[in-house]
Amino acid sequence: MIDHVSIGTHDFTSAVAFYTECFEPLGYRLQHLDAGQAIFGANGHWSFCIYPADADARLTGHRAHLAISAPSCAAADAFHEAALAQGATSLRAPGPRPDINAEYYGSMIADLDGHTIEVVHWQR
Repeated sequence: MIDHVSIGTHDFTSAVAFYTECFEPLGYRLQHLDAGQAIFGANGHWSFCIYPADADARLTGHRAHLAISAPSCAAADAFHEAALAQGATSLRAPGPRPDINAEYYGSMIADLDGHTIEVVHWQR
């Protein structure tokens, strides 16, 4: 079981604002913030961390992505909409993907630093 994930950002302030807005429909809230880290999660669990990175640090890797659970299709849609409104790039519009799984509903974006974030709701 994965406890938490961490990503780096070249613009810490913008990344915190981006994820604060985008995570709201998923039930994730900013749990902790200081100059060196921002930690998001739901129900008191710290599960998604952002750290400032040096300007020349590489942040992303080929085919690497994080998948975040959404409590509903509407929440997955709202995440995608909020991300695009803040400058993210859509990599996959929200919707069912029977080619992945008959129960899969989700979307994928590239955040402001180029991290690929998938939001998925399993319609079980």
